[in-house]
Amino acid sequence: MSHFSHRLTVEYAHTDMAGIVHFSEFFKYMEATEHAFFRSIGMSISMDIGGCHVSWPRVSSSFDFKRPLRFENDFDSALTIEQIGTSSITYRCDVRMDGELMATGKTTSVCCEVVPGQGLKKIPIPDELRVVFERVLHA
Repeated sequence: MSHFSHRLTVEYAHTDMAGIVHFSEFFKYMEATEHAFFRSIGMSISMDIGGCHVSWPRVSSSFDFKRPLRFENDFDSALTIEQIGTSSITYRCDVRMDGELMATGKTTSVCCEVVPGQGLKKIPIPDELRVVFERVLHA
């Protein structure tokens, strides 16, 4: 699959006392890239489909770090769909600065219906989403 790339800049508030990006920020970068990906295909990670409200809570997320990012570094966060399950989708996220790999992450989200007053209920990925994800996966 071709990847979806999103350009970001390190903000001062993202850094720790050593002056480098705090590890927790990478998860936010990955999520921001996922949201931008959904917008790029005309969708949202929280939207109404077929009469129900669908959202994508995380069930797994990790990062491996290679090199630090620092305040005001511009970098690319690239999202690749690795696997589409019945109810889940797994992405890989590569964070690169000037082409150099800085960190690699992975996250799996489950498609859920948001039921008012009852919380989340796992559901199969709706066909209209699956078609788009499959097209992107095999591009």
